[in-house]
Order: sequence, then C-alpha cells, then structure tokens
Amino acid sequence: MDTKRLAVLSGGYIGPLSGNAVLAMIPVLKTDFGASAEEILLSITFFMLPFALFNLFSGTVSDVYGRRKMLTFGFLLYALGCVFCVMSPNLTAFYLSRSVQGVGFAFVNPVLLAVLGDMTPPHERGKVMGYFGAFTTAGIATGPMIAGFLTPYDWRWMFVLVAVLAIAVNFWIRTACPVSRPDPEAMKHLKSNVRTAVSSKGVATLCLLGFLTFLCYMGAIGFLSDHLSIPPLSFDEESIGLLVGMSGVAGMFAAPLGGRLVDAKGRTFTASIGFVVVGLAMGFLYFSSDWAQFAASLLVFGTGTAFIWASLLTITVEIIPRLKGTVSSVFNSSRFFGYSLAPLVFAPIYSFDGFGLVLLVGLALTLAALPVVLLLRAQLRASQSDSTASN
Repeated sequence: MDTKRLAVLSGGYIGPLSGNAVLAMIPVLKTDFGASAEEILLSITFFMLPFALFNLFSGTVSDVYGRRKMLTFGFLLYALGCVFCVMSPNLTAFYLSRSVQGVGFAFVNPVLLAVLGDMTPPHERGKVMGYFGAFTTAGIATGPMIAGFLTPYDWRWMFVLVAVLAIAVNFWIRTACPVSRPDPEAMKHLKSNVRTAVSSKGVATLCLLGFLTFLCYMGAIGFLSDHLSIPPLSFDEESIGLLVGMSGVAGMFAAPLGGRLVDAKGRTFTASIGFVVVGLAMGFLYFSSDWAQFAASLLVFGTGTAFIWASLLTITVEIIPRLKGTVSSVFNSSRFFGYSLAPLVFAPIYSFDGFGLVLLVGLALTLAALPVVLLLRAQLRASQSDSTASN
C-alpha cells in the first residue's frame, strides 16, 4: 500500500478513537461529574449531532474548494476540541468541548472518503473501502482499550493523546491531497450539488440504511458499558474497555474481507449478509452472561457491521461519480445522525427494562433493514439502466 493512501486511511482512525473512548470512561466520569450513565452518554450526542450536521456540508465544500483546506481546518479544530475536553471543569463544559470535536471531525471524515474515491480505480474500491472500515473500526476497538488503560491515571490523558495524533496525521495527510483553486461560482455549485445528490435515485435509501446501522450499533454498544459495570456482572474499567473494543477488533479483520466480498459478490449482497450477522449478534448478546460470551457475541457483531460499511461506503463513492464528496457528506450526515440519536432513543428503553429490551428493539430494526437493502438493489439497477439508455 502506498504512503498517500495509508495517510488517508490513518485519518479515519482518529475520530472513533476519541468518540468511543468515553464508553470506557463512564464509571469514572459518573464520579468526577456527579452524573448518571445516561447523562455521560449524552456527551456522545453532543459530539455526534454537530458532527452529523456539518457532515452535510463539508464534503460538498471540498468538491468546490479542495480537499486539503477542509482536512487541515477539520483536524486542527478537532485537536482544539480535545484540549477543551482536558480543561473541562464540569459536565456542561465537557458537553461543549465534545461539540467542538464533532464539528472539527465533520470536516475530515467525508473528505477522506472523497479523497479515497479520487485515487482508487473502480475495480479496487470495495477492497479500499474495506481497509478504510478496518482503520475506522481500529479506532472503535482501541479507543475504549486505551481509555481503559489511561483512565486509572487520569481520563484526561486520552484527549491529550488524541490531540497530538490529530495534529501529526494532519501534516502527514496533506501529502495525499493536491492544492485546489477556489471556484468563483462556489455557492451556486454547493446548492446544485446537494440538490442533485438528495434527489438522485437510491441516495435516500442508502442514507436510511446508514442511519439504521449506526442507530442499532450505538444502541447496543452505548449502554453495554453501564450494563457490564453494575451487579450482577460488576466488571472493572479495563475489562469493560476490552469488551467494548471487541466489536472493533473484529471489524479490523473483517472489513478487508467484507471489501473483497463486495468486489466479488456485489454491493447489496454483502450488505444483506452483514445485516443478518448483526441480527444474530444481537441474539447472542441477549443470552450472554459471562465475559467470554460477551466477547464472542461482540466479535460477531463487529464482523457484521464491517460487512455493512464495506458495502455502503463503496456505493457512496460510486452512485454519483462526479459528486463523490457531496454524496459522502449526505450519507455520512444521515448515518451519524443515527449514531447521535441512539442515546436519546434508547435511554428510555434502557431505563424502562434494561439492556435486554435495548437488544430486542435493535434486533427488530436490523431485520427491518433487509427489505430496504432489496429496495436499494432495485434502485441501483434502475439507475444503471437509465444511464445506459441515455448513453
């Protein structure tokens, strides 16, 4: 793998590293800020809502003004948000600091996908998006693990580490992005590009699948750490960090396999397999009662999720080839709204009847995604037929 592509992939590692680290910090943050688990989990919503909102614009802006400027701005703002987290004296300040992080990384994530789409030929896109998924899930996996190791010393060290890494990766990744000249008709392009992307056949369905995937994922993972920390399980922070990271560990290895499956068997076929595997994992988690069973279930969970993302991310950079950045923005905004809303959607469910009901609702939503995949396949075929007819 060439260094330019590796630089871009490394950028995908940084966001989840910080975002998911909070999951392993919940017991300590509850004590430091005098808050409940549900209140600590709201810090994820404060990160993800601005992240999802600004995702809608950042990739589009990069199509017009250039990838490099957007990435530099995003990484530096993200690092600044980490510094604010370190300095937070209370939960309100921590919420606001997480929002700054979310805005910053919103100008990174969709642009990275657009850069990969720019530099990768069609026959390799499934594989490369699989690798991007592997790096992303590496952040999901190692974030809680590193946080679990650092938290006994001081949870703030995690955000110091992420700030340093964000600045370092920013300087490295600049070599992968050419300088672009500003377009004098930029605002006109912004509006027309977004309008074209949103109205194009299959884009809304693709966005719905991304939304459902992250809603189900975060619904399960978000409340897992609190479930594991209370009786009768009562696991310590390091054990919780390792378990929460298990789905990411699986994704690190499964994402490249999922990407190859995308290239070999098709985009929507791989997505269907992924949703079935995630559904099975929800069932396994429901019946888990010890560390080994939770670990095995989460490995299956991470594998299914990795297959889904390898498929959906490949479709994202192909569905409108000339608007990779714009479609990436719209798609990422939709899926991360699912991530950000999950704590709000599942908090009353968790409070009402615990983690088991959270899993049952997640299983129902996962099964509901399967006919949506079939709809997307039909729309993609119709779009290809229209394109062929017009040529």
